[in-house]
Amino acid sequence: MLKRKPPDAARQGKHVYTIDDDQPFRLAMSRALEIYGYDVHQFDSANDFLAHAVLFRPAVLLMDMQMPGLSGVQLQAQLKTNGWQVPVIFISGESSVAQGISAMKQGALDFLCKPFDLDQLTAQIETALALDKQHLQRLEQQQQCQEKLDRLKPREQEAYACLSKGFSYAEMMKALSISLPTAKQYRAAVMRKLEFASLAELMAFHHRLTGTQD
Repeated sequence: MLKRKPPDAARQGKHVYTIDDDQPFRLAMSRALEIYGYDVHQFDSANDFLAHAVLFRPAVLLMDMQMPGLSGVQLQAQLKTNGWQVPVIFISGESSVAQGISAMKQGALDFLCKPFDLDQLTAQIETALALDKQHLQRLEQQQQCQEKLDRLKPREQEAYACLSKGFSYAEMMKALSISLPTAKQYRAAVMRKLEFASLAELMAFHHRLTGTQD
């Protein structure tokens, strides 16, 4: 199973995971990418990747679509099911149009047919790494917001949920079966504990928490 990065193994590189059973091609491509300054991690199959990979971020998976055992599309689907949102670029010389469409529907960034231009590949890798970095930043923001939200008592969290939906006092009273003074008390507690000066700040916080900010 794919391993998460150990706590003491933080790195600042740009990580490219090449997954291809064509060893000569994989070695040549990996050497070229290393010259461009990428940290390249090589695997000869999807199963090899799942069994041994330690995922450093930001990262991009550069994998063949046709491989023995799990195909590239099947690996992409399994990672998605397991909650691993890592950018994927497919490379192949024999893939069908249907497979390409399936890969793109599952969120693949691009599909390159062999032979391809190295500059084109590195441009796509840079795009993928930038997207992964943005994703990691959103996850960090969400974690920070959740930790802040956890300061609230259960009923205050319910009041927060009402406020995040733009509920009026009357709507909050109905939703929580409380009186007007209690609704005002909960609102004041939420604003004070989360250090918001206005409902606009609460809404901006909620967008960061849910990852729905523009």
